[in-house]
Amino acid sequence: MPAPAPAATGPQRPAHRLVRRVRAAMSRLVQPGEARLRQDGRAVAVSAFHPEGARVHVLPADAEPRRRTRADDGVPGHTPRWIPGTRDLLHLAEPAEGGPAEIRLRAEDGTSRVLARVPGEAEDLLVSDDGTEALLLVAPDGAERDGMHLGLPVRLAHEPDPERHTPDAGHRTLYRVDLATGEPRPVGPAGLTVWNVAWRGGDLALATVSDDPLPAGYYHARCAALDLATGTARTLHTPVGQLAAPALSPDRRRAVVAEGISIVAGRPVLLDLDDLEASTGTTLPGIEDATWFDLADDGTLRFAGLAGTGVRTGTRTPDGTVTVHRAEEAGLTGPAYQPFLSYSADGSVVAAVREAPGAPPEAVVAPTTGPDAWRWRPLTRLNPADAQDAALAGVRTRPHEWTAPDGRTIHGLLLDTPGEEDPRPLAVLLHGGPSWQWTSGYAPGDVLGLGPALAAAGHLVLLPNPRGSSGYGLDHARAVVGDTGGADLDDVLSGVRDLHARGLADPGATAVLGHSYGGYLAALAAARSDLFTSAVVVSAPTDWYSFRHSSVIGGGYDDTYRLGPGPAALHEASAVAAHGGPGTPTLLVHGLADRVTPVGQAHELYRVLRTAGNAPAELLVYPYEGHEFTDPERLLDAAGRVEEWLARYSARGTRAAARQTAAPGRSIPRSAPGAAPAVPGDTLPRTSPGTAPSRPPAGRPHDAVPEGGIPRTPSGTASRTSGQTAREQER
Repeated sequence: MPAPAPAATGPQRPAHRLVRRVRAAMSRLVQPGEARLRQDGRAVAVSAFHPEGARVHVLPADAEPRRRTRADDGVPGHTPRWIPGTRDLLHLAEPAEGGPAEIRLRAEDGTSRVLARVPGEAEDLLVSDDGTEALLLVAPDGAERDGMHLGLPVRLAHEPDPERHTPDAGHRTLYRVDLATGEPRPVGPAGLTVWNVAWRGGDLALATVSDDPLPAGYYHARCAALDLATGTARTLHTPVGQLAAPALSPDRRRAVVAEGISIVAGRPVLLDLDDLEASTGTTLPGIEDATWFDLADDGTLRFAGLAGTGVRTGTRTPDGTVTVHRAEEAGLTGPAYQPFLSYSADGSVVAAVREAPGAPPEAVVAPTTGPDAWRWRPLTRLNPADAQDAALAGVRTRPHEWTAPDGRTIHGLLLDTPGEEDPRPLAVLLHGGPSWQWTSGYAPGDVLGLGPALAAAGHLVLLPNPRGSSGYGLDHARAVVGDTGGADLDDVLSGVRDLHARGLADPGATAVLGHSYGGYLAALAAARSDLFTSAVVVSAPTDWYSFRHSSVIGGGYDDTYRLGPGPAALHEASAVAAHGGPGTPTLLVHGLADRVTPVGQAHELYRVLRTAGNAPAELLVYPYEGHEFTDPERLLDAAGRVEEWLARYSARGTRAAARQTAAPGRSIPRSAPGAAPAVPGDTLPRTSPGTAPSRPPAGRPHDAVPEGGIPRTPSGTASRTSGQTAREQER
């Protein structure tokens, strides 16, 4: 039976123009990076990424914004840190002439001066409790970054020619800065890489460290007590997984760190530092998916973290009682792109960056007691309602759930525009990680930021959080270990069938799109089922064997998710081993400079699909882009090309190129000829090596804060402005 003629495509269609318009509106949003309360609770420092560049805004905590917060209201810079006992502020900034960042001191009167120059790329800045010193976490020129930092290496100047790689290069290390003299002094630890660190002054620091300087080392990192006087480290805790968000008590006698998997949202592990020889970690029950801690001397623990598609904040007392202060369908953002809070010294006021459906991101404050306790009040007007695009603002976000084949309840979000006729074309967007998650925000940005844009153009958009996602407890996040592409794929497919069965989505116009690990899952979904009329695979790992030996997280990520072992098992778990299954039209989109999922991963799958010849396939390679796209023009170009692909093969009421498959909607067994077997093997983290800076890398547009993907590491590579795309295609 001949396939129906492709639907009309072209840039003049209203849907195409609307997708580009909404994606452009998302790029214009001003992204606040973090909000830091002064210790007295009377002022807040907010970093924000305007189109004009990064700015630090200092505002009274009781201010009521009556006009738009503009770039010229702040000073150039990011990563603000108050100096205790003063009204002065430290922050980082890039010099106008280029090169490494500077530490600048902003006085109470608003004047600013350079205090010190950073000897590399600063990934974190901490200030001692007595206000006399600072500690810098620094990545040297050439250090590799994970996917949360674009998958590009640190570049402080021009790209080297040739680029030299040696086993001992790229260690992230610590520098101590005397605030009286501004002199940075290296304090080690020798031969180790520091991924994140807690410090309150003095010679003791708590850090996550590894021997391997590559982001792969993050997956094998351990918690260590550092002696900054001698540059040595003592291991305190070796996790089953990964670590993040370390915190020290003010008396330095206790510490806590989050233990989870990949991009960590996890359980608190308490460490007693009175006896470093005998210190062991104790997991504190009652808290899941935590991403930020504040630990008091008596053991009281404040926390913030994920809760399904929302967030929650709370306190755990020493007797184990956990009190949730606020749980809501919203997002709270901080330096690591995850829930984060800043308290006043007496705990009476708290600040954060918040966004929610219908509410663009802003800095907010709230009292912690009284009738208005934990009621957020906007402090900035970075994105006022009258400046928002009507189509973007009109997108509706709803929590959604369904039942997986094994009876587990799976959660996610539905995006749409009210008033459209059902059934609608369906776009299923799969986040990276897999331990990232879809959160109820204003404009979810993973998968090229296409969710809100496609919803505005008439699609029903499903954002699922299948097994492997954060927000539902560590057991849920670890459920894919040894089974990637197994039950998590079943979770996604059952969600699609559910929407088809309810009459909300058109079975003849159903697309699957994914980024990073989500792209891998999208490729498997297209090959192992006949539910989808088109697929879009962005920055995905497609061959686990070559990934292990070419990615900067290879050998760490795949070990964490138990991919393999051995070449044969790695290959069988890969998307390339499915040979495209019965055939789903597939568009691949990749950045040429990506080192987390190198561009060869896209070429491998494209060549396999082209050779199989069961359906159209096309590959778009964008120069200079890494794991996350940042150039606004290339983002728009990619969004437009994806929309054209969906219009051609997944338009309402049409069925794409004929595919001789089993009954519609039936999953193709993984043991079937040409289908990848059910072997553990897919998981690309939006992992988190290193403490993410509270800013995008230099040259990274303000809208490029990642929402999923692979490990994190800083950045400093300016994005160039060519909009050209290398294209291979088969029709």
